[in-house]
Amino acid sequence: MDCTSRGSGYGACMIRLIFFFMTALFVAGCSQGVDNSRVRVDIIEARPRAFNIAAIPLPPASAYLRAATAQGLVTFDNKGRVAPGLANRWIVTDDGLSYIFRLNKTRWNDGREVTSAEVASLLSARIREMRKGRFNSELAVIERVVSMTGKVVEIRLKAPMPYLLEMMAQPEFGLARRGFGSGPMQAEKLGNAMQLRLRSINDKGENILEPETVTVRNSPASLALARYIEEQSDLVEGGRFEDYPLLVAAKINASEIQFDPVPGLFGLLFVEGGPFLSSRENRDAIAMAIDRPKLLTAFDIVAWRETLTLVPESLPNRLPAPRPGWASQQIDVRKAMAKAIIGRWKSSNGQVRPLRVALPRGYGGRIFFARLRADMASIGLDVERVTIDRPHDLRLIDRTADQSSPAWYMDQMSCTVSTICSRDADRLVYEARMAGSIEARAQSLAQAEAELQNTRNFIPIANPLRWSVARPGLLGHVTNGRGWHLLQYLGRDPT
Repeated sequence: MDCTSRGSGYGACMIRLIFFFMTALFVAGCSQGVDNSRVRVDIIEARPRAFNIAAIPLPPASAYLRAATAQGLVTFDNKGRVAPGLANRWIVTDDGLSYIFRLNKTRWNDGREVTSAEVASLLSARIREMRKGRFNSELAVIERVVSMTGKVVEIRLKAPMPYLLEMMAQPEFGLARRGFGSGPMQAEKLGNAMQLRLRSINDKGENILEPETVTVRNSPASLALARYIEEQSDLVEGGRFEDYPLLVAAKINASEIQFDPVPGLFGLLFVEGGPFLSSRENRDAIAMAIDRPKLLTAFDIVAWRETLTLVPESLPNRLPAPRPGWASQQIDVRKAMAKAIIGRWKSSNGQVRPLRVALPRGYGGRIFFARLRADMASIGLDVERVTIDRPHDLRLIDRTADQSSPAWYMDQMSCTVSTICSRDADRLVYEARMAGSIEARAQSLAQAEAELQNTRNFIPIANPLRWSVARPGLLGHVTNGRGWHLLQYLGRDPT
């Protein structure tokens, strides 16, 4: 049962879904706990696709599969920290222009030993592939990847890149040779699911698969939660704001719900100009009129916090930047200011057509839109909701940060993604990447942030919301600041 599509039957579908949840709760009664030797995972995908670890971009379930079966030089541990992958240790040269990795002695899943020449070749090819995707700006700083000896790989840079390890730990940079990864898990197809086992190598160089299994499926949130309630799965991963009302309807025990404190972007990006939105003052009026606390309160999530700046103010390597001038005003004062701005524009230019806002499907999107429409109506504007594939003026951006660098946030606002942008900010971000010192980099990024704030091409609203549901007794699942829970840790005591 999937209620993610809008239409005349949406309300009836939600009622049936809630009834189904309540019935399942009655039938299931108390949970029987979890068998940590056979962990079952549902990963939420609004439109599930077949597992494909070669896809660009990687769908959520395929990203989990690639991270588990195709290691990169480094990976993340269960707390979201950079940890050894194919490399067991590394050093950075004093000038920051070279990262040197020493490889573990390991084998591909087909039994062949992993060599530095293969790793350098495969990583170079993967970097070329990824230049077309979301890492393109950062990858421009990499000069080349070279094999130094049988067990050493070097990444040479055009400029210091302090966040290289965070990027290399992403699942997209996991390496596979002719379809074979190097673990730490090995997967086999099991119907529409994938079953994974931890892999080790014995003294003869033979693959040994552990008996414990992790079975992974991808499905819409409604089906994933129904399976969880019926005790057909032990963990639901990948929850976002648009699916949260289904979680509430399911009445799952609060102790089983985990929120990850992830940094990133959650807000509205202006993507089209036109006579009205080409005015910075009008865009600023829209930003100041949104009642963030009231919008977030509609979801009743204590962990969800409002934001007013593009780059999180808590980011340790961010230089201080002022909030918008109206940020200290009460919402009623802000709305009065915004209404006056819109009124003046209408007096000179006539009525404003409804602004088209692209939002994800799902009941959470409907709640978001209802609050946004009320705020816009209070200043004399009308909005209409559209899907991402339709022409739109504003688009909801809901992304977790890949890196702890301010540059990541500004990349999402560049002129490659919106016609309302700042080429000066893009130039400053590029200069920051090519800077020879941390101080020069920080200064250029601070200037770029100030320029983008002055442009008002993005409306920050909150931090991204990421949640999962874990059955009591499940080992190896730990909340972390990346919202990323690797499969190889599940069912195992972290100590």
